[in-house]
Amino acid sequence: MLVDSLGDYEDMPSWSECADVLFDAGLTLNPSELHGAISGMLGAGRRSASPEDRDYGLLILEKALAVDLQGEVAEFTGRLVDATRSAVADADFAFRPLLPDDDDPIDQRLLSLGCWSTGFLTGFTQAVTVTNSAGDVVPPDTAEALKDFAAIAQIDPSEDDDEQVERELEELIEYLRVAAMNIMHDAIANE
Repeated sequence: MLVDSLGDYEDMPSWSECADVLFDAGLTLNPSELHGAISGMLGAGRRSASPEDRDYGLLILEKALAVDLQGEVAEFTGRLVDATRSAVADADFAFRPLLPDDDDPIDQRLLSLGCWSTGFLTGFTQAVTVTNSAGDVVPPDTAEALKDFAAIAQIDPSEDDDEQVERELEELIEYLRVAAMNIMHDAIANE
């Protein structure tokens, strides 16, 4: 069963596997937005190692995404948090935003990229709000990346399917990957 196999970054589910878990639970949440919110929460320094921290992290995600994460979805999400933390901590830079496969339609991939960016911003903001660290200074590199994420969240999924859009999409994904990994790595290292 997929829910029992998460936790190590090597077992990170695919976008479609995550979509199936969410759909089966009656949620219309884009898997990329969920993963972005998890990444943003971790980037704000929200731990999830102990059961108490995990429950608190789920509450942050519920508020950030305006969804109820119960039962199997809550367990799946907790393990997705663990797999994401593991990928960020990996010495080989294993972290990747959870996005549709490269052979999925370009409009779905663009939409999901925007959803991932939105999720990161909402997860980060909610974690900062809940932990009462809103008055803390955000490092300049993080602030700049968050501005870029806000711009990427506005991406237009109706772009034509051509080689230029494909190339730009790959560049944006790589930028998000590196910027998010740096934000999360710094936050996790400071826990």
